[in-house]
Amino acid sequence: MFKKILLIVFIISTTVPAYGLQITFRKNATVNGRSITLGDIVDFDEDSEFSRALASQVIGQAPLPGETVSLRSLRIKNYLLTTLDLPDNTLWKGSPSVSLSRLGIYIGPTKILKIIDEYLEKNKRNLPDAEIHFNPGALPIPFTLPAGKLTYEVVPSNPRILGSSRFSIIFRVNDRVAKNMSIKGKLEALAPVVIAATRLSKGTILNRSHLTLATRDLGKFSSAGTDINKFFGKRLKRSLREGSVINTAMIEARPVIKRGQRVKIVLHHGAMFLSAVGIARNDGRQDQMIRVQNISSNKIIYCRVASAGLVEVVL
Repeated sequence: MFKKILLIVFIISTTVPAYGLQITFRKNATVNGRSITLGDIVDFDEDSEFSRALASQVIGQAPLPGETVSLRSLRIKNYLLTTLDLPDNTLWKGSPSVSLSRLGIYIGPTKILKIIDEYLEKNKRNLPDAEIHFNPGALPIPFTLPAGKLTYEVVPSNPRILGSSRFSIIFRVNDRVAKNMSIKGKLEALAPVVIAATRLSKGTILNRSHLTLATRDLGKFSSAGTDINKFFGKRLKRSLREGSVINTAMIEARPVIKRGQRVKIVLHHGAMFLSAVGIARNDGRQDQMIRVQNISSNKIIYCRVASAGLVEVVL
């Protein structure tokens, strides 16, 4: 009886093969880089130098970031068996196909517009006090970048930012340029500005009845006035239609000295102080240099307007 048992054990041991390394294909897997290695899609039943070397074998090119492909396990097995010297007792198991996805960073329209808004907020100190919005001409098409550390740089089409009709964004992953894109649109900077309340003629001395405030896009107007009080008492250098935006280049201070007016001329240098009487030969505004004729000598000298009726000789 004992001999029969030994015979059965011997027969079973000779018919059941002794397997070596067990390789199990996964049903789903992910990859980060551009290439697929065997270790990305299978599991090993042991951790050894042989299994680690086998795991590092490249079996194909990864899909684009964010995309998924299906790999046939049998094809991969046959490829490895024909290219590598593998033991005959290697056991292959697992899913007949592997759904492989490549990791990536999804960038959609919401993210892109948020990047531009963050840029505008960061540069707020360089922009006027206004309600600033960027309205794209069309929503950008979504895309996926490789996985890694994401950074980006925004470049406006106009270095002043205001007046920009396009924003370029340079995306970098792990400090390498991954994508360069451009978004066209309209940048609005809405704020109350000074406008003509009625039709105004050249030379008008501006007062409260001449001016009012209205919301306008600052990107369309150069040096538009926002403080209405700074315009009162100034002289208009050109005619304006009702509703026209007024900027600082359109006005000038009223002269405090008029041509032909008698003025006091003073010279103050160190301990020396001299004064004389002269005749202004042209109108003069505060701090403006004008020609003055000294009554005593009839000589023409250039003086700085100090105040009404007073000019200073500048040495």
